[in-house]
Amino acid sequence: MKKKRRKMNIGLLVFIITTFSLIVVALCVHLFLSKYIHTEARRSINSCVDYLNSPSDDSYMDYLEGDYLFKSSYIDLDYAMLFSNDTTSHYSVDSLVTDWCANNKDKRNEIYMVKLQDRICYIKQTKINNSTSHFVVYTDVSSAKRMSAIVEVIIIIVMIVCDIVATFMGHRMNKAIQEEEDKQKRFFENASHELKTPLMSIQGFSEGLEKGIIKDQQNAYKVIQKEVGKMSRMVDDILLLSKHDRESVQYNFEEISIKELIGDVLDTFYMEIKNRNINLLVDTDDKFINVDIDQMHRAISNVISNGLRYAHTTLQIVFKQNVLYIWNDGVQLSVEDQSKMFDRFYMGQGGSTGIGLSLAKEIIEKHGFNIKAENYSNGVRFVIELSV
Repeated sequence: MKKKRRKMNIGLLVFIITTFSLIVVALCVHLFLSKYIHTEARRSINSCVDYLNSPSDDSYMDYLEGDYLFKSSYIDLDYAMLFSNDTTSHYSVDSLVTDWCANNKDKRNEIYMVKLQDRICYIKQTKINNSTSHFVVYTDVSSAKRMSAIVEVIIIIVMIVCDIVATFMGHRMNKAIQEEEDKQKRFFENASHELKTPLMSIQGFSEGLEKGIIKDQQNAYKVIQKEVGKMSRMVDDILLLSKHDRESVQYNFEEISIKELIGDVLDTFYMEIKNRNINLLVDTDDKFINVDIDQMHRAISNVISNGLRYAHTTLQIVFKQNVLYIWNDGVQLSVEDQSKMFDRFYMGQGGSTGIGLSLAKEIIEKHGFNIKAENYSNGVRFVIELSV
């Protein structure tokens, strides 16, 4: 049995990636800052030790003005021990360092990081050249450690906010992709249904003609031609929409009279209007517009076709002040139909897949024009603004 492929949840994937990134970034920042503080503290201590071992102007200037993050201090331990009972500075850093050295005489000639109450210090006990005294050189990095912790907290907060935002956007994207997939699935189901209907009609009439069941051959041929034309238009619309998605449609702009353009479009609906006894009302100003004639012909034709499909008795076309109105006295639109009328995968109350109207919107907007649908005067009106 073929297993059903599981769909990737983009929101969950984004959450995992951003959370992992947060952990990695936070860890890297922590390691970098700790390493930087550690390195700078050791450099400062070694510079101070070099000065004590070789007291010269150069070593003294390097000790005072060296490019170090910290400034180390030094204490003569033998001298300091004479005043170890003085409690006036018991809580000073010098006193804390001296007490630590008194309890850790075995830890010499190496640099140690120690915590002294609320202070963090790097300490090195050493014997200075040509001297019997023991010195301790230390660097207090407490402030740097606190600043490092603050920076890490800020970075973590920023990363958490970014994680939340990215996860939210991922969930929205996942939902949008899912909705788009559902729309496409419904579209192809509906398109297949609409293609199947004329195919069945063509098959039925052709079989009837072959077996001699249908006597009115002329009418059968007309029906077959009509259904073939319907299928051909639908396939053309689908292919043209695909080309618009790939932005491979070339527009050739020419001037044409709006009266001529609408007249050419209405000629293609002459028989349908006559056979359905639709009352056609046309009132258009004469104006030349610069458009791709073939594409605009298709767009207006699709809009008029929709209006004619739902018209009960009347179809009215008016062009005044650069606005084209196409009105029919059909059933008015629901709120959902008005908001989704031009969605290419939307199936309205009448059962249409919306291919023609979505293509019309695509073409009209490519020209820099606008189109909308609204309920008007006990019917539905399409409004195409030819100047924006």
